[in-house]
Formats: sequence, structure tokens, C-alpha cells
Amino acid sequence: MPKIVFTIMLFVLTIGNTQAQDKPEAFETVEKLLNFLSDADHENMRGTVTESFLLLEHGEVWTIEDLIKAAKPSDTIRTNYYSIIDFDERQDLVTINYWNKANFTSKSKSQDVYWLESAILKKVEGKWLLSQLHSTRLPSGKMPENVVFSQ
Repeated sequence: MPKIVFTIMLFVLTIGNTQAQDKPEAFETVEKLLNFLSDADHENMRGTVTESFLLLEHGEVWTIEDLIKAAKPSDTIRTNYYSIIDFDERQDLVTINYWNKANFTSKSKSQDVYWLESAILKKVEGKWLLSQLHSTRLPSGKMPENVVFSQ
């Protein structure tokens, strides 16, 4: 009986470790930035990026201040979903490639928008901060095939 319990525990731990590695800890910073963006929480947006942060947004180069100017309070609710493609984590640097889906819901409609994104994060004083975010919006109506998103 103890051998069966041990085998089950080992299996559960293996699955848990595999899932944890499918999403690096640093990705929480990306999620926070996009949630703060959704809430037009400018101060907390600044707290997720390095001083030299750049956003390469659909063919334009933005600073955090440019992004903040675009983040305006709205009655539309944005819910973010992600699918990690891959990542490379080194001591104080992580690169992450992922799909981003945002659902925008208002009183009259609901719309999904998709992006292909990559992020570079640096660990600064023990905290993961975005150094660069590259975001390419997919054409309206086009969504990635065979991608499973999670919130």
C-alpha cells in the first residue's frame, strides 16, 4: 500500500512541476502590466517596467509614458488570456514568447482581439521588471489555430 501512495505522490509532483515550468514566475509581471493597463492604473503600470522600458507596438516604438497616455478609464471590461509558446530563463533575464487574447465586453458587445507577443524581463533588486515588450496585433477576425488560452 505505501508503494502505491508513493507512486501517486510522485506522479502528482511531476505534473505540478511540469505545469509550473510551463509559465515562468516572471510572466506574472506581464500579467500585472496588462491588468493595470486594463484598469488605467498608471502608477502600478510604472512599477512593472525598467527605466529603459520599450514597447514595440504594432510597428511603433513606445515608452511607458506613451502607453500610459493610451490607457484611459473605460466602462469596457477587458479580460486577458495567455498561451505561452516558449521561454528561456537565465539568472536575471527571461525571454518569453506567447499568444495574448483580450476579450473586451461592454453593455452592447463582446469582442476578442489577439496578439503575438514577446517579452524580455530583468530581475532588478529581486523583482522581475519588463525591459521590452514586442506586440503584434493580428488582423481582425484572425485567430491563432490550435492554441489553448488560460486566464
